[in-house]
Amino acid sequence: MDEIAVLVLNATYEPLHFTNARRAVTLLLAGKAEAVEASPRVIRSPSRAFALPAVIRLAVFIRKPFLDRVAFNKKNILRRDGYTCQYCNRRGERLTVDHIVPRSRAATRAGPTWSRPACAATSRRATGCWMNRACACCATRSTRSSSSRRTC
Repeated sequence: MDEIAVLVLNATYEPLHFTNARRAVTLLLAGKAEAVEASPRVIRSPSRAFALPAVIRLAVFIRKPFLDRVAFNKKNILRRDGYTCQYCNRRGERLTVDHIVPRSRAATRAGPTWSRPACAATSRRATGCWMNRACACCATRSTRSSSSRRTC
């Protein structure tokens, strides 16, 4: 009975989450929820038998905070840009998150709009360039040159 999913609706019929059938039956018997739609399965006890709910509605309104932002992490940055390096358009390599303006230089601009995926080769080649990561010196400079730490 724990693997059967039951949809839980708010008092205003907004979907909240899924719960297991045992929790749904507990909420129904406690009077904290009502069955909106029944499933074809039946639960039997020695004294009662009733249909297992597929959808329940809570009697009390539950306020859930509205999150209007997507979390700022490496997985979401890579997913946003299609798992491609934003400088050389390589796909599928080991990608890192490149901060266009380093967090040490502008703490207020360290959000997702100032971050891009970059492959390992581009990250090594553009070390020290922070104003324009796709500048001419980064694109033409070899990784073995003596001026690899030059800032643009």
